[in-house]
Amino acid sequence: MSIEKVEQLEELIALAVERLDNLYAEKLHLEKRMRELENEKEIVLKENEKFKSSQEKLKQLKVSHRKLEKDRSAVRLKVKDALQRIEKMDFV
Repeated sequence: MSIEKVEQLEELIALAVERLDNLYAEKLHLEKRMRELENEKEIVLKENEKFKSSQEKLKQLKVSHRKLEKDRSAVRLKVKDALQRIEKMDFV
């Protein structure tokens, strides 16, 4: 082999090694980014669960509130009726 060909081969090998180094660095960067995204995903999933739990709690509170409103209306009617009966009584 001539010296020129050996030098060309050395250049190609050096270029290949440089590209491999770049690819390895990119792989490490992408793996780090993937771990970051997985952590973000876990955080978002936990927040989503909290949100669903809060939504369910809110739904239950709304149902309870409607029931209490109905009960309050019923009690008001009973008190009003009782007061009217008391007014009609003769305490003489």
